[in-house]
Amino acid sequence: MQHIMIDLEMNKIEKQWRGKNKLSSELIEIGAVRMNEHYEVIDTYQSYVKPEFGAMDAVIIELTGITDDKVKDSPGFADAMDAFTEWIGPEETWFYSWSMSDIRQFQHEALFKSYPGDIIQRMESHWTDFQEEFRRLLGLHHRIKLSYAVSAADYEFKGAQHTALADAVNTAEILRLSKDPERFQTVMKPVLDLVSQERKEQTLMDMCPEFFAAFMDAEGNDKKQDDTK
Repeated sequence: MQHIMIDLEMNKIEKQWRGKNKLSSELIEIGAVRMNEHYEVIDTYQSYVKPEFGAMDAVIIELTGITDDKVKDSPGFADAMDAFTEWIGPEETWFYSWSMSDIRQFQHEALFKSYPGDIIQRMESHWTDFQEEFRRLLGLHHRIKLSYAVSAADYEFKGAQHTALADAVNTAEILRLSKDPERFQTVMKPVLDLVSQERKEQTLMDMCPEFFAAFMDAEGNDKKQDDTK
């Protein structure tokens, strides 16, 4: 069994390009980290993807640093997915991401663009929303941003936020930590103690509003454009 952490960057499709189309964004970058059965990192993957509908959105360029020049000679969605599937290989795989927006992007775009690859079905049946799993491990009532999770785990964020490979690498580090119960309890003790105290006395918001404000992530937000990272 191998474990693959995935992060995607997407570009907004402007209304003049969308028309009656129901696809609101397109994949522009895939980042992934391959781990073995012991959650040890053994490989990484990064590829830009050329969008089909319009130029790069100015807000997305500012957020990700991905310009039209970076994606213009990149493979389109189908070719990018085929290459990514080849990198994943046939081995039994469990997939992870920080929230469910990545698997939904794969699903929606594959359906819209009639992509026939079976990798989507493989992902659907073996996908974990690690943001939700991490929230449960901490006993929090609200989801938290990836950057705050990294800080809480006493790591320094590696690379630039909102770049697919860097986000995948940092999320993989948190996943590895979560699979070592003793180390997780030690590293996350300050947060776990706050949550435990909250259960005994009062709500986390009442007890430590600044902590709560920093770590909460508004429910229902998508992870990129709605700043869930």
